[in-house]
Amino acid sequence: MAKMRVKLALAPRMGREVVVEEVELDDLGEYDVRLKVMTCTICHSDIHANTGEHGEYEGPGAAGHEIAGIVTEIGDKVTYVKPGDRVLCTEVRQGCGYCDQCLHDRHWFCENIPPMSFRVDSCFTRLNGERVIQTCSGTAGFATYTNVHEAMLCKLDDDIPFEIGSALACGFMSGFGAVLNRSQPKPGESYAVTGCGGVGMSAIMAAKHCGCVPIIAIDTKPEKLEAAKKFGATHCINPNEVENVAEAVRAITNGYGVDHSMVAVAGPGVKRITFNLTADYGQMVIVGHGHPRDEGMEAFNFFEFLLGKRMTGSVMGAVTLRRDIPKYMEMYRTGQIDIDALLTNRFKLDDIQEALNDSERGAIKNVVICNEE
Repeated sequence: MAKMRVKLALAPRMGREVVVEEVELDDLGEYDVRLKVMTCTICHSDIHANTGEHGEYEGPGAAGHEIAGIVTEIGDKVTYVKPGDRVLCTEVRQGCGYCDQCLHDRHWFCENIPPMSFRVDSCFTRLNGERVIQTCSGTAGFATYTNVHEAMLCKLDDDIPFEIGSALACGFMSGFGAVLNRSQPKPGESYAVTGCGGVGMSAIMAAKHCGCVPIIAIDTKPEKLEAAKKFGATHCINPNEVENVAEAVRAITNGYGVDHSMVAVAGPGVKRITFNLTADYGQMVIVGHGHPRDEGMEAFNFFEFLLGKRMTGSVMGAVTLRRDIPKYMEMYRTGQIDIDALLTNRFKLDDIQEALNDSERGAIKNVVICNEE
């Protein structure tokens, strides 16, 4: 029996521009779900993965991991969803719920669910027989249809638009969740965010939600700093316009630096800058990253931590998928968070290279429409 043919955006080779082709989609595995992809928002990880940020790869590669769509088919052992369900799909896995890691709220390390995989065979094959590599997630979502493991899914409420579900699936949760789950600020504590893209703006929203003050946005693009004010930033700093960012932050925080900070952009230099502006008793959360070869930590010294300054990481906001996403949907529904304001421009799947270029130029969160409703 012939395999289903679908449209997929892929880079014919690592670093090449993306093209849209007709490809064959694998049959479903026993725990797999087939999605009709409605929207897939662009994360900068999609752009960087194409150039080998998550490791170099041979052959054609495909990305897209902020997915929202409709279930069309399910594997024999799937129990969470049924055909017709609206869902979002994310790199975060909902763990089994009963292994030791899940019981300690570490679903990322579930002992019974397959971990997230990079640079492995996707569910797509080009018509010339080449197997497509998934470069930055457990599937590739810049497609009209895709197959995913059911653990990657969270049901999307009927009144939540697909593009909002896509934004929730990575960028928003990575910033918002990292503040709530990693920083855990108290009302009145100060917060600084370096890098005001989709993740950084979501972090600013979370800092406001937690009652932080001041909230300091740091970015080199004036238009992003202006937008950050709408999300809750009380102060904005452009590193190109001050001699010393840390001194500028200390001037706002009575000389101490901020209680909490987040790095939402790639590069070791910004980690150093953000660490410097964090108080000696504060904590810096790292979310943004580039290629491992460009993220060395030689600039830090053990003595800088002796007074209690902390540095930690966060992947996908440290969320528990089916516990936290429903809360975020309710917060969106009641107007406590503004995800619509994160969405910048909308493009059809055939225009994805233009969408990626626009994202590289500074768009906060572009939406790729893979199927019309």
